[in-house]
Amino acid sequence: MRQTKADSIEIDLRSRIAAAEWMPGDQLPDERTLADHYGVARNTIRKAIGQLEAENLLERKVGRGTHVREKPDETTDRILKSFLEASPSDILNLRLFIEPHAASAAARNICESDLEAIRHAAQKAEEAEDLDDYEFWDNEFHRLINTAAGNRFLADFFALLTIIRYTPTMMEIRRQWFTAERRLVYDREHRDIVEALTNWDGERAASAMRSHLLSRRRNYFGQ
Repeated sequence: MRQTKADSIEIDLRSRIAAAEWMPGDQLPDERTLADHYGVARNTIRKAIGQLEAENLLERKVGRGTHVREKPDETTDRILKSFLEASPSDILNLRLFIEPHAASAAARNICESDLEAIRHAAQKAEEAEDLDDYEFWDNEFHRLINTAAGNRFLADFFALLTIIRYTPTMMEIRRQWFTAERRLVYDREHRDIVEALTNWDGERAASAMRSHLLSRRRNYFGQ
């Protein structure tokens, strides 16, 4: 079959992408610039780009031009990297979006064994004699509530938050602002959450969780 100009341009664009002239996420020159470069009409460029787009090598974003598509593994790595490098305040604000809803769902779905495990984690946190022990049981308390919400992806997401929790930056903030007085407040807030879960009160569970995380945010960041 005779090779068209669009085919030749497609091959050349593909080789330029493979040679890393444009990296994943980079924007290609606009159609007019490419048409001038290859000495063809813009519809020929459009056809060549369309062929690469059909193979998921390129994507057109309305009003933003044509970009090299990121590979799934590269996208995943980028997302994980952004989480691990996120500021502590961004992570806590994200938890404020998610965990009150998780607590509400847990209150509706919770079984006695889940509730007993949550009570146990709260009690162990109160009995902890040092920060590391307290942090373990506090994290377990929140993890169990997210798991009790009954959404597997939410549980997996909290596993990611647990990794972030133990990064040096996060632990330094917790260590710096951890006091006996604040710990007593956190313990009381945990008990409020447990009581709401015990009563299957989703609205109160969400409110108690939100108050608890806002308390942490005020202590850490003064917000």
